[in-house]
Amino acid sequence: MKLTFKKIISIIIVLLLGIALALINGWLPISSKNTHPPCDQLPSVAEVTEALANHKSFAKEIESLGENIKVEVGLPCSDDENRALIQIKYKSKSEEEAIRNLIEISEGFGVPIHLVKR
Repeated sequence: MKLTFKKIISIIIVLLLGIALALINGWLPISSKNTHPPCDQLPSVAEVTEALANHKSFAKEIESLGENIKVEVGLPCSDDENRALIQIKYKSKSEEEAIRNLIEISEGFGVPIHLVKR
């Protein structure tokens, strides 16, 4: 093999490893899987507040999964302050996974849930 071909292959491998490392460590922004329905489809603040009040024990169970987890009424729509959802804030990947696992086996709150990394 020619020396230039070996150099090109080496550069490509180093670039691919660098990109993989950046993705793994979160240095490159990628689209979030934590999305919510469009604002016009979200329930009212009153409905979400009531759902959270009716499911206090579930909210506490979620918060007990990690010291950085907080369950609250979230207002994701800056143009419509009357639309809300349950917002669950977390800090680490392990907290996110624990939250997702619990939500999957539960009945939820009856309103949309949005996970937000702090």
